[in-house]
Amino acid sequence: MAVPLYKMLLAYDGTEYRGWQIQPADETIQGHVERALSTLAKMPVPVVASGRTDAGVHARAQVAHFELARPIPRDGLRSGMNAILPRDIRVREVEEAPEGFHARYSARSKTYAYRLDRSKIALPFRSRFVSHYPHPLSRTALDEAAALFEGTHDFAGFRASSCAARTTTRQVFSSRFTFEEDANELVYEVTATGFLHHMIRNMVGTLLEVGRGKRPVISIRAILSSGDRTQAGPTAEAKGLHLLRVDYP
Repeated sequence: MAVPLYKMLLAYDGTEYRGWQIQPADETIQGHVERALSTLAKMPVPVVASGRTDAGVHARAQVAHFELARPIPRDGLRSGMNAILPRDIRVREVEEAPEGFHARYSARSKTYAYRLDRSKIALPFRSRFVSHYPHPLSRTALDEAAALFEGTHDFAGFRASSCAARTTTRQVFSSRFTFEEDANELVYEVTATGFLHHMIRNMVGTLLEVGRGKRPVISIRAILSSGDRTQAGPTAEAKGLHLLRVDYP
């Protein structure tokens, strides 16, 4: 008999963690999730996520899968894990997954948002989740530059030097800025088939230079064509980045 396969939806504040992936001597999201699940199951249970969020990056809807030989009701799994997990990691949903489901390889697209606090003075209770950026920005330039990322491109010029991805071509379905007036936040939202290490943060750092008039809009095309990371802008800080959703067929 096949071992039941489960799909789990997670939310977490990544501030205190070295990202999703287990590290030998660091606190990670995956480490806490696997320990909680293994405690309930009374056996080691590996967990596979849709992707590895970096240190300090947050998630509202990270997707993961696992196999569980010991039968535990889904509501019991959720409540039991949340009783064990730190308060900044929550299991939102647990459900049985269809045969062959894989949190990473079955994903059709991922959507991230990068949040920028435009206030003159950053409010301390938001400081873990937004990047404070009070500098003047041209919204027209930002919109024009963001749109240039849409389509299928080689994003080698926007990946970290440590990125080990075998291919650097990704399809971006949507790349746009919105402004949330109540919070005085500028939000960059991007949906793609997948992302390279630091890709979004490097895109945001470059877009902000465009918005400040430090580089022309058309420079985005030049970086995509060259694949040269040194031509792009700085890496935006991690705390403004949030995984919003992962879509499956």
